[in-house]
Amino acid sequence: MNPNLGGVMRIVVFAGFFCLFFSNAFAAEYDLGDINQDKHVNLRDFACLAADWQTSAARSDIVPDGIVDTLDLMQLAEDWLKSQNPDNPEVTLHITGAVTGQIVIELYADEAPVTVENFLNYVQSGFYDGLIFHRVIPGFMIQGGGFDTELAYQTPGAPIINESSNGLSNLRGTIAMARTPEPHSATAGFFINHADNIPGNLYDLDYAPFLYDSQQTAYSKYGYCVFGEVLSGMDVVDTIAAVTTHTENDMDDVPVEDIIIQSATITQIVPFCAEKLPGDIDGNCAVNLADFAMMAQNWLACNSITAACN
Repeated sequence: MNPNLGGVMRIVVFAGFFCLFFSNAFAAEYDLGDINQDKHVNLRDFACLAADWQTSAARSDIVPDGIVDTLDLMQLAEDWLKSQNPDNPEVTLHITGAVTGQIVIELYADEAPVTVENFLNYVQSGFYDGLIFHRVIPGFMIQGGGFDTELAYQTPGAPIINESSNGLSNLRGTIAMARTPEPHSATAGFFINHADNIPGNLYDLDYAPFLYDSQQTAYSKYGYCVFGEVLSGMDVVDTIAAVTTHTENDMDDVPVEDIIIQSATITQIVPFCAEKLPGDIDGNCAVNLADFAMMAQNWLACNSITAACN
């Protein structure tokens, strides 16, 4: 390894953080950082940028100079910081039965205000407590919020409007409202996407503003409203998706052994890490800019990815 390379990289990291936190050299609306165009600036966008690093891929060249480099990383980091909403509610599903664990979900109140309010009302009332995931299809989704352990349907409240035109896609790990074929029929039932159920894939659950029938008549397709995303516990979702199912009471894809939502609680900050991520340096159950900052500080101090040198 070139002995001067470490010094050069230290300068690049230091300069990057200096520009990020102390200048507005690349100030822009944070949607510049929405590389994958899912209406959020998050780790998916960092993953896109990493995949495009040092190439001419236009997707991640958000500071348009013909290459994906440190300037784009700084812009993305700045946009990510501006896009964070600490007021988003979080709900934790405590799972027991054939699968145990916790699923922590962030709810997107800005994009789906009616849906989030509806979901939180059910959580606060204890409606979901003791219900099961009654429909499980691996590579598609896991669905719950409607039946108890006896497969008795629980009567919900009134249906709500369909907010699927909010720009959020049914990507793996997102939570969306279940409904009948009638677009505005969602009540309490919900599902967590086990795969990207988007246009071009096996299942397409997204809203489409313009489609054409066999007579070339334009129409809109209502989708299934995404209103949040799993923050931690996708390992629990994957385990649920892998259980054995059968047909019971004329219902398909029912788990042979009950998977119970023991309780659903509103938790703004959840200190529980269902899965310890290697990049979670500060131990807050998430990999984000704070971990990158800590890693850079430790690297500048002593080339350590763990603790700073004494």
